[in-house]
Amino acid sequence: MAKIFVVDDEPDNINLLTYELEDDGHTVVTAKNGQECLDNVKSIVPDVILLDLNMPVLNGMETLKQLKSELSTSSIPVIMLTCNDDEQSIVQAMDMGAHDYVGKPMIYPVIAARMRSALRLRESQKQLSRANQSLAKIAYKDPLTDTYNRRFFASRSDEEFKKARRYKRHLSVIMLDVDHFKEVNDRFGHGMGDAALIEIAMMCRVQIRSEDFVGRMGGEEFCICCPETDLKGATLLAERIRVTILDHAITHADDTCTCTISFGVTDIHDDDKDFD
Repeated sequence: MAKIFVVDDEPDNINLLTYELEDDGHTVVTAKNGQECLDNVKSIVPDVILLDLNMPVLNGMETLKQLKSELSTSSIPVIMLTCNDDEQSIVQAMDMGAHDYVGKPMIYPVIAARMRSALRLRESQKQLSRANQSLAKIAYKDPLTDTYNRRFFASRSDEEFKKARRYKRHLSVIMLDVDHFKEVNDRFGHGMGDAALIEIAMMCRVQIRSEDFVGRMGGEEFCICCPETDLKGATLLAERIRVTILDHAITHADDTCTCTISFGVTDIHDDDKDFD
């Protein structure tokens, strides 16, 4: 079920809510005041916060304000627990971003219904976040090999080129092309060809440093940008990748093949105008 963060300074309220929520299958975490909530909310990552309005140390309104001002906690639905006659505070809390409120004395079925609404919102937020991440990935990743696509690779490489120029640093580039790739597809089928490209890209990523990056230029051609690396260093890297791929058996279905790769290595020159 869901993880519920109950923030209330009254032990009886905490005990009641914990009993009812756990009976419904939820995981419950509690705090006695707003400061304790803020100190722990990022590590707890609750699905919903039940937040008492009137508490010592840090009241519910100030706690809500800080929750909504932090990017990491702003999307967590907050249900305020408040006295029924505190209308002005209710309006203020809703304007600050509270999802809903429940009056005291609390009636659990009402809390449960409003929590279901908050949980539906939370799930919608998660689905939207996953969709946005997928769209962002499509914008810069090659879907087959999970390397950068050509457009994003060129953009990021150009940034590294400008940085190398500005600070007079090394920048090297490795181009690689799978030898006789058409023969792999013709002999074993396109499934084997796809498997080969995926594993070649993976072997490149394993060998490079965190600051290096790989792009698929098209078909069976890849490029590696190596910031702050001279020609000798890039050549040694290319050779490590070449040997790794040569010694690696690629399998797909019941077939096995090996590939060889041709490499070209260069570094930045004084007369280079741009990365291309």
